[in-house]
Amino acid sequence: MSAPPAPEVSVVIPVYNEEEGLRFLFERLYPALDALGRSYEVVFVDDGSRDRSVAELREQFQRRPDVTRVVVLARNAGQHLASSPRSSTRAAVT
Repeated sequence: MSAPPAPEVSVVIPVYNEEEGLRFLFERLYPALDALGRSYEVVFVDDGSRDRSVAELREQFQRRPDVTRVVVLARNAGQHLASSPRSSTRAAVT
């Protein structure tokens, strides 16, 4: 059995205390990406949020696990480091 093909489009979004805006983002982002007609993934990188951002991201993962990835960093690393593939900060991936 082979691995599924990589998505054609990857969207990486750093998140820090964005609880209030995440639902609006989900409502607009996913329909726009669905309309592309291409395979995609959305990778949210939570940078140590202290509000309910992580809970909102987990709920979105439960709604769309086929295309949603959530990385939760153990501590705030800053936007640029949080979205860097070289970040050595410990993370939990959903």
